[in-house]
Amino acid sequence: MNVADSEEMLRAFEARGFQSAQDIEGADAVLINTCTIRQHAEDRALSLVGSLKKWKTGRPERLLIVAGCAAERTQVWLQKRFPHVDLVTGAKSIEQFPQILEQALQARFNWHQENIGLWPQAEPAPTPTPAVQNPSSVECRTDPGSPASSYVTIMRGCNYTCTYCIVPAVRGREIYRPVAGILDEIRRKAADGVREVTLLGQTVNSYRYLGTNFADLLRLVNDVEALESIRFTSSHPYYLTDALIEAMFECRKVCPRLHLPVQSGSDRILKKMRRNYTRRFYLERLAALRRKIPRIAITTDIIVGFPSETEEDFRQTLSLVGEADFRAAYCFKFSPRQGTEAAVFETPVPRPIQEERLSQLLDVVKSQARRKC
Repeated sequence: MNVADSEEMLRAFEARGFQSAQDIEGADAVLINTCTIRQHAEDRALSLVGSLKKWKTGRPERLLIVAGCAAERTQVWLQKRFPHVDLVTGAKSIEQFPQILEQALQARFNWHQENIGLWPQAEPAPTPTPAVQNPSSVECRTDPGSPASSYVTIMRGCNYTCTYCIVPAVRGREIYRPVAGILDEIRRKAADGVREVTLLGQTVNSYRYLGTNFADLLRLVNDVEALESIRFTSSHPYYLTDALIEAMFECRKVCPRLHLPVQSGSDRILKKMRRNYTRRFYLERLAALRRKIPRIAITTDIIVGFPSETEEDFRQTLSLVGEADFRAAYCFKFSPRQGTEAAVFETPVPRPIQEERLSQLLDVVKSQARRKC
């Protein structure tokens, strides 16, 4: 989703005549799209912002924009901490970014006239090249893809209130794109040579718009002739309905892969996380899916060291990994995010225990993945 947002903001630059720069020194504008899902991602982004002070002050007419989720969460602090930044715009403003960019370019144009002189061009905005930086892409395990594949955002935000998650605070509640707009975008991309699309949403399978649910949308996308392959991420277990399973089975272009975050194998921890399902429900949904699509590959997310997690809770997570038979799992230590309920939960798990549990979990996941190779 971070990559998709970066590409969307880049299009606003391109509409003004900009082109991507080959290196940051040759750029006249830099956009840093940030992530705040874990502290490490945010730290890397802020480090990059700080490192660009010399780049900016050396040529004050350059434009430096910080966008995304970390910008949404720390906007006031960020503007005070890094005065060399021209504009801070959060993830909730992605739809308005073209207008926001226009205002920023006009401000740069006015500053240039007052302090340096006229732009080399007669137009009231520059047409050099921005570098679009996404410092969180590795941390978030995203991939910019190839010309034959593309991301399509179908919704933004999240209606869930998982106690560890900052996303609803920085992205807002769910907003669904109209079906016609989604299909038009996919058809345009297919006409340009895209053969695979990945449908994106914070809880992508909760999509609904004027009577069309996610299963219906899959069938409509499957009917786009030039398209060959469909993926989607990230799904919520609650919305892995029988109707969706049937649609995945019927739509030949839907890849037999599903990323379905479980987060924990302990019902007690799942309740503290406010995940709104139980271990049994999760495993039953996987079983229903595999009865219909036996060869489907399932991947997941797991958090260890959640506040108050006991050794028994952790053992339940290990056993669920064995029962669920995941193809792969993205495993993380609990990262407290300021503004979430879990950040102030009592009984934190000591860091050495978190490290040990993560190591054990990774060993189990890797062993399981090797058996499937």
